[in-house]
Amino acid sequence: MDDIKESLIPNLHFAEDDGEELKEELGAVLKPTIPSAHQRISQLHALENLDHAEEEEKLHEIRSSMRHRKAKKETATVGFEEHDGLRKRGSTKRRSLKRSSDVRAGEGSSNGEDGEKFAESYMVMEFGESVETEAVLWILDRVRGKKVDGGAELLVRKQPLSKETQSLVVHVSAKQMKFLEIADDMGFMKRTKSGIIRNFNVACLDDFFHDEHMSLEDILTPADRQIIIKYALENIRATEDEHTIPGTKIRLYHGQSIIQAAQHAELITNFYSLHDKPTLKRLRHVWVKPTQKQPIEEIRAYFGESVGMYFSFLGFYTYALIVPTVLGLLQMLLSEETETVPFFCIFYVVWMKVFLELWKRKSSGHAYRWGTITMTNLDEPRIGYYGKLGRDPITGKLTPQYPKWKTYVQMYFVTAPIIMICMSIAGFVTIFQFYVEAQLAESFGEESYIMYVPSIVNAIYIAISTIAYDRLATYLTDKENHRTQSQYERHRVNKLIVLEFVNNFLCLFYIAFFLQDMKMLKTQLMMQLIVLQFVQNILENLYPYLKKKVALMSNKLFVKAHYERLQEAYEEFDHEGILSLEDDDQRIVRHTRESVMEEYNTYDDYLELYIQFGYVVLFSSVAPMTAFWAILNNVIEIRLDAYKLSHFFKRPYARRTKNIGAWQLAFETLAVISIMTNCGILYLSPQMREMASGVSSEIYTIAFLVIEHVLLGLTWFIYKAIPDTPQWVRVALAKADYESRQALKRED
Repeated sequence: MDDIKESLIPNLHFAEDDGEELKEELGAVLKPTIPSAHQRISQLHALENLDHAEEEEKLHEIRSSMRHRKAKKETATVGFEEHDGLRKRGSTKRRSLKRSSDVRAGEGSSNGEDGEKFAESYMVMEFGESVETEAVLWILDRVRGKKVDGGAELLVRKQPLSKETQSLVVHVSAKQMKFLEIADDMGFMKRTKSGIIRNFNVACLDDFFHDEHMSLEDILTPADRQIIIKYALENIRATEDEHTIPGTKIRLYHGQSIIQAAQHAELITNFYSLHDKPTLKRLRHVWVKPTQKQPIEEIRAYFGESVGMYFSFLGFYTYALIVPTVLGLLQMLLSEETETVPFFCIFYVVWMKVFLELWKRKSSGHAYRWGTITMTNLDEPRIGYYGKLGRDPITGKLTPQYPKWKTYVQMYFVTAPIIMICMSIAGFVTIFQFYVEAQLAESFGEESYIMYVPSIVNAIYIAISTIAYDRLATYLTDKENHRTQSQYERHRVNKLIVLEFVNNFLCLFYIAFFLQDMKMLKTQLMMQLIVLQFVQNILENLYPYLKKKVALMSNKLFVKAHYERLQEAYEEFDHEGILSLEDDDQRIVRHTRESVMEEYNTYDDYLELYIQFGYVVLFSSVAPMTAFWAILNNVIEIRLDAYKLSHFFKRPYARRTKNIGAWQLAFETLAVISIMTNCGILYLSPQMREMASGVSSEIYTIAFLVIEHVLLGLTWFIYKAIPDTPQWVRVALAKADYESRQALKRED
């Protein structure tokens, strides 16, 4: 009853521990330090002109000065204690920063143009073997150039020339202040000393040291830094007078991403991030162990919010599968007759909706802690978005503009017909399978083991075609040219949902509602589920492993070095001040190994869970043990995914997200369809018809329609009863908004 009241009266708490969770999340509330505008500008200019070690020292001085001024307003005793504590805190941070720098320097570092240590490679660019030196120098000049000249102001190091060198490889990083400036520009949200999450402001840097042991590097996670470097590189855009990349025939239009254009023309043949081996090793040590809980916060910090959200969802979904597994066991033990199935169907409906609604609450908590909860569709255009440069109506910035009608033409007159053709092919394969089964039954009998062959072949075909459909959906969505990343992902996922729904479930619908053979339906369902999961686990783990081994062997045997041809180019690079890594730098070896690895994204894994969820819920009344096989697969899947991400895949691009996006709607759609399919199976079952033999067919049909609508109404009631956002998150957001308004008043 309390759950219902909370949804009807927003001021009431939904969960009893919301208050405790809010207190734990925000901690002891401290009065934030809001320096004047003059002080903030002075901080910013001072920090910009310092090297890495001096930044920490200056930061300590700024804090001491600000705290000292605050202390004068209090008693002398309190002021002395606070100033002394700040001094200790500053020295602790300097020691922490020194240790961090020493660790990174151990892998091999070089001094840059301004004495800045090039400690870690956040992005690697490998240029093609036949690329003109003039083109490379022009691109690197833009990467290193000043912002006022259209540059990114990043640090670069080339790999040293050796007898094995095949092409130019450049490592990219940035100064500490550059990371913080871009984070401010991108609208990152970070925790403040008062415990709230608000927009990061480099001019109010002191507010974001919420822990006394924090150093300057702790404000941003490794994933944040990767996002920032990629953003800075891909936002190097062509100016009005730049129509081509010098030394090439690659044409540029005003506002086009130069790095994107170079990648498309294969001027840049490899563009990725190296793994941070020490951090990955610590993460892997905990993550891969089957007895350990998933370290979601550490996964998010290293791989980014998108990967962290996926593994959190996978774990939450796996735990939720315990309920239908127990229900399935009870259904098998109590009775396999149909009279108990309606009772269990109601429980399945409640489970599905409660699981999906509780996940929304959990993802909202993640999004708040990770600073992504305020992301909207009005964010910056995605990097791959192209069009003529124009003034953005929201931000006023010059951004690419593309006519919406062209996107609609592509969607309705190109994408839609292709999707229809693919659905027709899937339908033909389904019908052909039953034709083959009929021929085999006539030749060998229905009880022969050879009757399983068409089902196995069809399951393998589904697993392989899934890969093809994934690439097709990506290609079609690229052509549609959607403006934001969220729009792009939503349309891509929608295509995958339609294609995979037909590909995986059309056969089951045909058996259930056309052939009306429940025994065949159960056999086909279990065969597809088990075989599909087995084949997918082999493909997603064996393929990247074999690709890595074969590629490394091919490089050794067939790829030739170009030492003599590159000598002259390297002399020009040296003349332009492009420094090299040390000859014994471990990143050179790591690049050789990681550059040939497979790229990872969460789409394939989400799609696998979507298909599995469909098998579990669409025909649960016929095969109640599907949840058991799903939970068994997922327990193994979590650790296999952790292992493959750590060993066989390149470090994925970190991506910020506040939920699982369009996949949430995909799962909810399956839940609604499952109500209709299970009610339909019960309606057609001979046992139910026999039980209702004394009832007219009209009343029998109306009764099932009423049951179906009652179950649909029950899902709507659960949706309304469980708020998407926990009370503690709503309070924390309101508090952040209040403090921001108070800060503006004080500033005025």
